[in-house]
Amino acid sequence: MIIGITTTLNEADHFQRVNVEYISRIAETGAVPILITPIPGDPAANEQLADSVFPLLDGILFTGGGDVHPRHYMDATADHVREMLHPELCSENDPPRSPYGKPSRAAGAGSDCVHCPVDDALRRAVDNVPGQNGTAVLDGRDITTPASTANIPCLDGLLAVSDERDALELGLARRAFDEGMPTLGVCRGMQVMNVALGGTLYRDLRVCGITDVQHMQEKPYSDALEHAEVVPGTRLAAILEGHTQGRVNSIHHQGVNLVAAPLTVNAWSEDGIVEGVEAADHPFFLGVQWHPEYLAQHAFLFQALADACAARA
Repeated sequence: MIIGITTTLNEADHFQRVNVEYISRIAETGAVPILITPIPGDPAANEQLADSVFPLLDGILFTGGGDVHPRHYMDATADHVREMLHPELCSENDPPRSPYGKPSRAAGAGSDCVHCPVDDALRRAVDNVPGQNGTAVLDGRDITTPASTANIPCLDGLLAVSDERDALELGLARRAFDEGMPTLGVCRGMQVMNVALGGTLYRDLRVCGITDVQHMQEKPYSDALEHAEVVPGTRLAAILEGHTQGRVNSIHHQGVNLVAAPLTVNAWSEDGIVEGVEAADHPFFLGVQWHPEYLAQHAFLFQALADACAARA
């Protein structure tokens, strides 16, 4: 079995990288890990790459890393805010923008971003995210990256936005969902899966006013410092053998806002942040916000991915 692992671009030296922990976890299952990297060029070239790579794989692991560009979910965000502010202008018969259906906010989730006006200024900022070099933590590693400086607070500080990576991964995620390929998403990877199917993200959990909790823990990342409540009856709960709560690590500043129509939430943080999603009508399409690659006690998630690949073969 071959499981593809996505990579992160280090903007400072133009090296593609992936944490060795991901590779080790996949290799431990007996599957063959291969790296999937975007290619230089426009997004269309990477959409074509996704179509070329997909038939070579038995499964996909979407890793952590930089932020998905807001342009990929801003229209859905704007539709939702407009519906909240002007319900008289909206109709239940309006067709959803996504072929997968209209996203929704899961019960118990946070509110809208306090800095999310639906106007031309926001759209101009989304289409042009300028920046300067800085140092940030991505996927549990220090990395030099352009840090954006936008005049919309929740667009300030977007990390390592890559049109090439977005195009490749969003294309792979949609095809994996459509064709039933086993897929596991970690951190950014879970967010990619949600956005690919029409969901949206909070650009920054704290700046958006969603939580005061700092979800960027310090090293070592093998320390599970946060509590996660797993939803009973979900696939994730079955993988956990009936345990509905546990400790996880946390290395992220964004989070799922509206949940894509085909997905359901399978885990929550104590402060109401989505910690996991999954697709019920799929062999294995599951994402978690934490980083199980650093947690030996969570190696079962990678084994579950490999088992789903074997069952599909």
